[in-house]
Amino acid sequence: MRNIKTTTAVAMAVLVGAGAAQAADAIVSTPYEPSPVSYAQPAKISNWSGFYLGGAANWDWGTFDEGDFKADGWGGTLFGGYNMQSGNIVYGVEADLATSNQSEVVFPSVKMEQGVNGSLRGRVGFAMDPVLLYGTAGLAGSKLVAKQAGDKDTQMGWGWTVGAGAEAMVTENISARLEYRYTDYGKQDFKLNGATYERGFQENTVKVGLGVHF
Repeated sequence: MRNIKTTTAVAMAVLVGAGAAQAADAIVSTPYEPSPVSYAQPAKISNWSGFYLGGAANWDWGTFDEGDFKADGWGGTLFGGYNMQSGNIVYGVEADLATSNQSEVVFPSVKMEQGVNGSLRGRVGFAMDPVLLYGTAGLAGSKLVAKQAGDKDTQMGWGWTVGAGAEAMVTENISARLEYRYTDYGKQDFKLNGATYERGFQENTVKVGLGVHF
């Protein structure tokens, strides 16, 4: 009886060991399949290329009197241009035509006024979807008027302008922008009542507007 029990125990041990070995072989032999790797899609960059037109409201503060910047006023701007794009870099050319009601009385009792003005500029920016940060610089011109005791003289001031701005796509083809520019129109000679007065004009401008892209 003891031999039967011993034999049975040995047989059971052999069977358990064989089963464990087979299970181990099954685990080892199961091929490893790595979980799929997901890759983040690159951020989409807005397409700024092509023609665009727009309008803006502008707040201007300038000086006809060597830096006092007491002339100020509101105006409107029409702008248009063409962009080219290489990756995140956007570059192109833009022109604008604006109005302003800035005026200032300077010595000797001469009222100076700014009229229609405009510019032709280059633009270079960096697109960070949906915002474009840019710098701009170029040529500028403005109608300038001097008045004194019933006499008036009108001259064109020519100079340069430089600035920076931010523009954001609010839909696929409409953008909103905020821009600051500094402009120097140089000095001009105004003839009033037989006398000649040399005056220059510089201005700061903030423009807020919308553009349509084609």
